[in-house]
This record gives sequence, C-alpha cells and structure tokens, in this order.
Amino acid sequence: MNSNRNRTFLYISWNRAGFCSEFNQLLLAFAYSIFTKRYFLIDSRLWNYGRLSDYFDIPFNNNYPSINRTFLSDNSRINDQIAHLKTTRIGTQVRRFWIATQPVHSIMLKRPAAHYLWRTMSNETRKFIERYRVGNISNSIGIHIRKGDKIGKEAREIPLKKYIKSIERLFKKDRRLQQIFVASDDRTVINKLRRLKPIWHFVSIHDNNNDTSNRTGHFQFTFNLLPRKQKLIETRLLLTELQMLIDSKFVVCGMSSNVCRLIQTLRYQHPSTVISLDHSWRAT
Repeated sequence: MNSNRNRTFLYISWNRAGFCSEFNQLLLAFAYSIFTKRYFLIDSRLWNYGRLSDYFDIPFNNNYPSINRTFLSDNSRINDQIAHLKTTRIGTQVRRFWIATQPVHSIMLKRPAAHYLWRTMSNETRKFIERYRVGNISNSIGIHIRKGDKIGKEAREIPLKKYIKSIERLFKKDRRLQQIFVASDDRTVINKLRRLKPIWHFVSIHDNNNDTSNRTGHFQFTFNLLPRKQKLIETRLLLTELQMLIDSKFVVCGMSSNVCRLIQTLRYQHPSTVISLDHSWRAT
C-alpha cells in the first residue's frame, strides 16, 4: 500500500492461533502500516495454516533477515524514530501491539486494509469458493455459530433460540429475505435449527459438498496436527463460509468469536447489518 521501502513494518505470523484470530491481528498490523506510511511485510513461514501465498496472490519476500528490525514499542514517538519495525504475538509484544495500534482501532480504518488483501485472493482459492459456495444469497441472512474449543474457555455458548429470535426480527423488518445461510464449525447445528424451525430454509456449503461428517466443533490443537493438504482444504472451506457471510444481507453472530469480528471487518455493508448476540466489535 506504500512504496516507501525505507520505512517498513514486518508482521511475523504466529503458529498457534486460529485462522480468524491471526487474520484479525494481521489486518490490524496492515492498517497500522498504512497509517504510519510504512511498507508492509508478512513473514508467514511458520504459520500453522501454511503460507499466506497458499490463499492470496501477494509478493513473496524472503529477505527478512537482511535488515535489522526493532520490535514495536508502546510509545508512538519511539516507533516514529525507528525505520524498520516488526511485531509478533509473543510475550510483551501482545500488549505493545495493542497500544501502538490504537489509532486504527476502528472498523472504517481497518476495512480498507481488509478489502485490499481480500481482493488479492488467488485464482485457485476463488475457484474453490465458486465450487462449494451456495448460489446468490444477496437476500439471505447469514448466521455464524461457534462451538468447539471456544466454548467455556473464551466465551459462553449462545443458545440457538437466541439466533431464532434475532432472525424472526429480521424477517419482520425485511419481507424480501428468503433463506438463512448457516456457517459453523459444528456440522450438526443446521439440523438442530431445521428441527426448531422446519418451515424456514436453512442452507450450508456442506449441503453442496456431500459432507456427512458429524464434527461438533473446531479444536485448534487437533487442526495443527493435520497434514498440509488437509489444512488447505479445511481453510478454503472456512474462506468459502466467510465469503458467503460477506455476501449476505444481514449477519447474526457473536462478537466473542474472531470469525464474527473478522466478518464485520470484511463486509462492505453498514456495520449495523451485523447483529451480535453477545459482545461489541473490537479491533482484534
């Protein structure tokens, strides 16, 4: 986004976090780089999802060690005086990154970075999404339901009936809404919703790929042990769900989930079209 290579900011991807958690951090780093007029670099060599170039057509730069870089400070004046900065999600850098990036802790400042990176998605990834996505859902409600290792450790489970009530209000608000797209790491949740509301039309990308698994959630430790090829497939399925939620007219989710916060950042629609059933949006 900035051609000034005399001042750079290197983001080093972490190898333990979930995709949306790490992507939220990366986009904030990108927005900070734009705000401070620095050339942005990404080191994804150790990323547990492969390399960023597995999903996006971005320039690959192997010259990370060629310049001595200083870890980001929580003092903006000190950072301004340093030509080449870097950050990652280890130790004191977590807090320092949060403080240093506060000037760009807004949806409207973070969205341009998100839209720019999303547009660089590789042809291979786009073809995968086109193969597995549901058709036109511009008049649909998208919902995201997080299960797995998020529940209990980081967030409370949101009852399905709470989703139902929110959807009912949206149906009353807009009579043109036709169906509900369900994104979830729990493959069994869509049938539970169908039993709760048999007259509603629930759809999922897993209806299209003949997925009959009964996986009940995403568990990061288990994912990290998967072979590379399986990781790529699972991640591209997630990207497909993200694209469907971007395209939906409304989204109902919980901002306690990184997925919901990322969706709010990636969408072009007004922020009010994303309804959170628990917390408010935050930058990471």
